[in-house]
Amino acid sequence: MSEIFVVSNDRFFLEKKSIFNSNKNTFTIINCFKKFKKINLIARNSKRKLKFKDQLKNICIIDVFNLFKKRHKLRFNKILIISLTPYNFLISCLLLLLGAKKKNSFLFLRSDGYEEYQIKFGIIGYFFYGSMLGILKKKFQILSCSKSIKGIDKPTLVFPSEVTDNWLKSRKKQIKIIKKNKPVNLLYLGRFREEKGYLSLINLFEKLKINSRLTMVGNDFKYLKKNKYPKNNKIKIFGQVSSTKKLINFLDKSDIFILPSYVEAYPQVILESLSRLKPVLVFNEIKYLKKTFSFGLYNCERSSYHFEKNLKKMINNYKKIQMGILKRQIYSLKNFELTMNNIFKD
Repeated sequence: MSEIFVVSNDRFFLEKKSIFNSNKNTFTIINCFKKFKKINLIARNSKRKLKFKDQLKNICIIDVFNLFKKRHKLRFNKILIISLTPYNFLISCLLLLLGAKKKNSFLFLRSDGYEEYQIKFGIIGYFFYGSMLGILKKKFQILSCSKSIKGIDKPTLVFPSEVTDNWLKSRKKQIKIIKKNKPVNLLYLGRFREEKGYLSLINLFEKLKINSRLTMVGNDFKYLKKNKYPKNNKIKIFGQVSSTKKLINFLDKSDIFILPSYVEAYPQVILESLSRLKPVLVFNEIKYLKKTFSFGLYNCERSSYHFEKNLKKMINNYKKIQMGILKRQIYSLKNFELTMNNIFKD
């Protein structure tokens, strides 16, 4: 069995034959290789058990010191860097010093780091990210979920998905007409971070004159302490959910999914929402996503007037929108695994 070196910015917790982390998408990527490669995972340790669990089969977590022992394998085996962060950048530079070759090395950019770093750290963050990317894009082949990643020309496109057969069961039962005397149920699934626009969504919702309820499900509560929750009984906030069954249940109880982010590349939650026949509303900052998700996705200006206006349009045409989504094929986990296997085959 050949080997692959995978670098992740996530923290992982080990327990007997199981491995835990806080990002399900990372497991989705890693698991593409389990059947045909031994995975050398370079990542940081966590001191506590995290939300998402997987089996440790064919995965070996190695630290920087053990990486030196395996340096003779770096010239001949595939390498995958998942996202560009300061930690991943430093490990990437070390891999290059130890003999990694461009023909075997890939950097997977899941979002536009320029915009994310600028939102978090201002103009300094913008140039800091650009410096890291400028160095690594000369030494690594680039994988991306989007053609429009700033600073990258013609990346190899890959589209992660966690949509399995479970997501596609009993879809027709979700088709309905939203009655005027019933509240419309809005849903947000994601991280509570500034660049995700969750505060903007709360502000817009509180100005809505439509009979509605908002459910928010996510992690990173240090950004939204319980004592800072909005004092609105029409807003319900839940912690991060790892169970597919529970995620499907949240979506099935909703009518419209709201993605208020200021920057995104390929949010898989859109696929999950569409798999349950729930249309998605985004704001104009990320309207470029319509090039990738060509159906079931709507956009509007980030203002209370346009938010309400577009929600009303979606509500009035709800069944027609759902029927249109039902006719289209949803990109699945099987599609993603096949793409990754073709790229990383020996």
